[in-house]
Amino acid sequence: FPSHDIFPNIEFTSGLGAGFLSAIIFNLIDKAIYLSTTKDLKITNSNIWKGLYKGSSLSILTRIITSGLYFSYIDYYSSILNSNLQVASMTAFGCLITNPLQIIKFRSWYNDSSITATYLNIKNKYGYRGFMIGGSSLFVRDLVFNYIFLSLKKKDEHLNNIGGVCLALVAVAPLNLIKNKKYGSNESLKMIIKNFKFSQFGISYSVIRMGLGFYTSQYLYDSIKFTLSS
Repeated sequence: FPSHDIFPNIEFTSGLGAGFLSAIIFNLIDKAIYLSTTKDLKITNSNIWKGLYKGSSLSILTRIITSGLYFSYIDYYSSILNSNLQVASMTAFGCLITNPLQIIKFRSWYNDSSITATYLNIKNKYGYRGFMIGGSSLFVRDLVFNYIFLSLKKKDEHLNNIGGVCLALVAVAPLNLIKNKKYGSNESLKMIIKNFKFSQFGISYSVIRMGLGFYTSQYLYDSIKFTLSS
């Protein structure tokens, strides 16, 4: 990253701060939404609201890393590359390194198992390659989302940017469902399509939550970066 007098990695530091704060704010609702969409349960089902704190330490760590890397990558690559597609591609590729953490987190939620048990289950069943299950879906989802968001984003036009985030989330909803299903049970694409129900997209509450969460994280990132830069 570009060097600074006091904070040599100011973009990355800002991203980690934004990730930590957004994890505290949104972590619990994320688990409920994930179980609702992957298991086709109503968001009001009491079962998905049980044990929301299980694995929360890894969930928070994952969000810190993913948010930290995501906004840092977007910021950094936007400063050195002219094409939105190039920025979107490099950011999506960079975030692939978080896939092992994400599959452990989501599978522990899906199976209601501990982090350690989930890690051992994946390793024993698939070997170390199992930690990249869902990686291709993650990459394509992030690529499409990033490109749409960057193409629509305008500086300081908050309403426009929130709309861009929501539009991008709707566009990648099928890819996000595939990724989540892969993380939960490594279900084949054929079976995902065969068993598909529109309600699994969670278009209403999921898009509202993700749109609000993404934009909140972006705001936190910009605010922390401004504070560290001043």
